[in-house]
Amino acid sequence: MKTFTEELAKIVSMGDEAESARAFEKFCRVNADRLPLPGVDPMFDKAMWAASQHTTLSRKDESIVKRVTARLLGEQVDVVAAAAVKLKDLIGATREAAVQTWQDVMAAMTWQQMVPAGALRGVGGQMVSLGTFQKQLADANIQLNLGWLVDQDHLRILLQARNSEQQALPDVELRVNEVKQGTVFSRKTNQDGAVVAPDVQVGPGQYQIQVIWMDEIAETPFFVI
Repeated sequence: MKTFTEELAKIVSMGDEAESARAFEKFCRVNADRLPLPGVDPMFDKAMWAASQHTTLSRKDESIVKRVTARLLGEQVDVVAAAAVKLKDLIGATREAAVQTWQDVMAAMTWQQMVPAGALRGVGGQMVSLGTFQKQLADANIQLNLGWLVDQDHLRILLQARNSEQQALPDVELRVNEVKQGTVFSRKTNQDGAVVAPDVQVGPGQYQIQVIWMDEIAETPFFVI
């Protein structure tokens, strides 16, 4: 009797791709009670990927995929959000650690910090600055300044988008997303390539800023208010 891996190897090596896809479907039906999770068995992943190029999902299959994907994405967001920087830490005893965490995560997401985070100053009320940072997004250079008005629970956002010739880029979209509520603020850059939003109302929650240009998306780390 052939082993699990040998059967998969035979399916993958078939010259006829459509026949290979049908063989893989049969293999999955026969072995439904012992199929590995994606990422566990490289040969299974290879066969599944090859078969997917020549297989049409039924409506039932599509609904299952959507439910599973939604659940996995939800779990991913929960994991990421759990590690989000708490803005209140920036004015408390853990300020230095919070600032360092924020800037480390920013760097890991390939944002370049131009003005450091963590400044606290009065502007009619306390404001915590998350600094000014920039990132290249397709042919656009995005500069973003982000602050949190502590007393009013407002975000202050200033964004500037320019192309490689330093010309302003209109229609670059900025979104403020909250994990549970979704998008709570959206605005596109004007003819000067700018978004000026001094009082984006936010309540308690876990937020992330997205910048969208062409088919690319730049995201900041999650932060908790």
